[in-house]
Amino acid sequence: MNIGILGAGAVGMSLARLFVQQGHQVSVANSRGPESLAILAADSGASAASIADALTAADVVVIAIPTKAIPLLPKTLFTRLPERVAVIDACNYHPELRDGPIASIDNGAVESQWVAQQIGCPVIKAFNSILATHLVEKAAARGAKGRIALSAAGDSPSTKAIVLGLIDAIG
Repeated sequence: MNIGILGAGAVGMSLARLFVQQGHQVSVANSRGPESLAILAADSGASAASIADALTAADVVVIAIPTKAIPLLPKTLFTRLPERVAVIDACNYHPELRDGPIASIDNGAVESQWVAQQIGCPVIKAFNSILATHLVEKAAARGAKGRIALSAAGDSPSTKAIVLGLIDAIG
């Protein structure tokens, strides 16, 4: 699959490495541009890309950026994606640590639904319930003793199946 990852922090780069190891074509983007990612992307086996290019021809898109940065993404970025593209929200809202208050979420909006409203398309919530280091360190093949489980939540059975397949493949 072609996988675009928005965010080159710990979660984004851990997922990039794991997806590349499974044979996927991975593009990683950040707000500073592809030049700032050249070494990091090469180290993971992924390609550095602009935000728009990371979504070009993507089968899966992972959003792994601070929640406060989601409204700053270009408004039409996700609305042009085909419905078959699984968009993964791997973010966690941290108002005290980095995001500041987001009134809608603070007033009870479900975080992933808020993200979907901001980007204009549905999301599957996944990869947000595990530390980035554990994604890599605790990955284990199906049937391995001590293998951990990760959840995926969303309304689309077909895109959720894609995400669960990725989770299973990376262990």
